[in-house]
Amino acid sequence: MKISRMHRVVLAFIACALSLCLSWGVTAAQDASPQAMPTGTGIEGAVAWLVAQQGEDGAFVGFTGEPDAGVTVDAILALTAARNAGIDAGPAIDLAVGYLESGDIALVYVQTGVGQAAKLVLALHAAGEDPLDFAHVQPLTIIEHGVNPDTGLYGTGVFDHALAILALAATGTEVPQAAVDALATTQAENGGWAFDGSTDAAMADSNTTALVVQALTAAGIDDPALVDGALAYLESTWTDGGYGYNDAEGTVPDANSTAFVVQALIATGQDLTSQLDALGAFQNTSGAFHYNADDTSDNLFATLQAIPALAQLPFPIDPIATAATPEASHVLAAT
Repeated sequence: MKISRMHRVVLAFIACALSLCLSWGVTAAQDASPQAMPTGTGIEGAVAWLVAQQGEDGAFVGFTGEPDAGVTVDAILALTAARNAGIDAGPAIDLAVGYLESGDIALVYVQTGVGQAAKLVLALHAAGEDPLDFAHVQPLTIIEHGVNPDTGLYGTGVFDHALAILALAATGTEVPQAAVDALATTQAENGGWAFDGSTDAAMADSNTTALVVQALTAAGIDDPALVDGALAYLESTWTDGGYGYNDAEGTVPDANSTAFVVQALIATGQDLTSQLDALGAFQNTSGAFHYNADDTSDNLFATLQAIPALAQLPFPIDPIATAATPEASHVLAAT
């Protein structure tokens, strides 16, 4: 018997309430004695830490300290990736979807931009929800009508564009050739892409480039001129045991960039011998990930990005996906 969305959310709230009741005493002990906080490493520890950050309303907070739809969308992507790797996140996914479905949360979020609409599509697809019509919102329509006529890019830059292609691929929607052409015209000479679409090689970054690689792969676009150049650029951002935001001299590796690149390597079947170890080095004993060596505090955003890479799943995350067992084709040197 199929359980309705409403029934699943109600059951999730009941489970969450029971969990909170059982954990009140533990929480008080944690406040009094930080040493009593649970520790864990690997994807299990990361998920346990992430779930503990979820509010009673199902939301995750943003930079302002308030419930944030965008961060909640990122959390759904992370938790669904973990679920596909066999990690039980309890009711967290249903609670997060319920938050997005409440009031006008989804409507306000998708109206902020094409990239946000695309991320919502990806999260709903991963959670097994209908990404075509959710809470009286049709995010895919926003994407399809979101091409900038001046640049040919979906949204405001290449990062938005890559998210849009991923959303189209996830929903089985044909990716227009014009979208691929737009990537060809915005790729820098060093093989990378910049967040805002600049073709200045100095502006290229690993995060945008890695997302583009995942988008091209998801859409079945096998263009060596685009992909091979991108992989060469990503190789150039490896430094000191991790990937940095760009290839500039002195760039410090960080968890987010390393995770993005790991996902791109998984998508294209690259060797991950040392890359996953490098990503794991950013994990704290709490289970959370820190951003870089200069900031080793528990970082929600680094943890959100790390979990899909730990699950060895590139975007888009499918509802019934399984962790990849990549076979090396182009071996990306980690030196």
